[in-house]
Amino acid sequence: MDSVPQMSRAAVLNEFGEASRLHVTEVLTPVLKREDEMLVRIHATSINPLEWKMRQGMGLPPLVWRRLLGQPMILGFDFSGTVARVGRDIQGFQVGDEVMGAMPLHGTYAQYVLVRPSDGRTAVVRKPKGISHEQAALVPFAGLVAYSGLVKYGRLQTPSPQARILVVGASGGVGHLAVQMARRGLGAACVVGVCSSRNADFVRGCGAHEVISYDRTPPEAIVSSHPDWAGRFDLIFDTIGVEAYWTEVAPKLLAPNGQFVTAALPPSRPGRPGEDVSPLGVPPLLLKLVRRHRSGRYHLIPGLLGGLPSHSGLPVIARWMEEGKVSAHPAAAFDLEQIAEAHQASEGGRTVGKLSVRVA
Repeated sequence: MDSVPQMSRAAVLNEFGEASRLHVTEVLTPVLKREDEMLVRIHATSINPLEWKMRQGMGLPPLVWRRLLGQPMILGFDFSGTVARVGRDIQGFQVGDEVMGAMPLHGTYAQYVLVRPSDGRTAVVRKPKGISHEQAALVPFAGLVAYSGLVKYGRLQTPSPQARILVVGASGGVGHLAVQMARRGLGAACVVGVCSSRNADFVRGCGAHEVISYDRTPPEAIVSSHPDWAGRFDLIFDTIGVEAYWTEVAPKLLAPNGQFVTAALPPSRPGRPGEDVSPLGVPPLLLKLVRRHRSGRYHLIPGLLGGLPSHSGLPVIARWMEEGKVSAHPAAAFDLEQIAEAHQASEGGRTVGKLSVRVA
């Protein structure tokens, strides 16, 4: 095992704003501050849309984001790498172990990160055999969102051979993993994916029994196009935040005990992410969420607030990966020095699968 250098590389966010605000520079390598921490040498990370929303300062005042992210501000949830150092209280991991996981808020756009396995919001497991670091780093955060949407909030059992599931945004990072988990992990009877017509074959390849092309069949036309689907779905999982699937589709498609789960806040302005809300827009948004929650079937995944099954979910996902049931599609690969380009590619909103970032 190589010695740990005093200085290492990281992509640091100097100011909130455009992707050009990310700069790769030398930073002090983190050192163990607690006996229940371990230092991981990161070989690869990946891009999640929440990260560029954080980079833009969406959802919270800049001063709050600065306090949450610390100094230097290093974004990034996902990591796959090698354990470089361990505290005396670490159990189940040792120096040299290859691991993958997701941090609760930030830190993986770097060569080294401190990981505390006992933290309830931190997910870390041994990397599945036969899976590269670049492949493994694509999965943890998006995989946990997908798993929680199906199992924790969608209330599906493992397995769920009778389940009927509609996944919106089925070709995206979370969506294509959710389709695979639903079909190959849970063994659902019917998995329908919603995506553009150009990505329909890809989503079928992920395991969808049927595909709805949103550029040919708008949400309000789904039930009329498939009258036999009315009232028969156990779960609608909206991974991207499209209002019409709650307002138009859910009332017609969901079974009496069916659930609606979304991984994104409802938009407050047309064409903008739900996280892009002004201070004046927060009260109406909260009121809308409370009203929907009272229905008993609307669930928003609070990914940054400890709402992911980090300890129970990632081991299951890793097992599915090792069994060949779940794999992330690499849309494109970037080096750490190209992190700004990777963010710009994600912001374009047309990513099929996930974007990989090589660190080592």
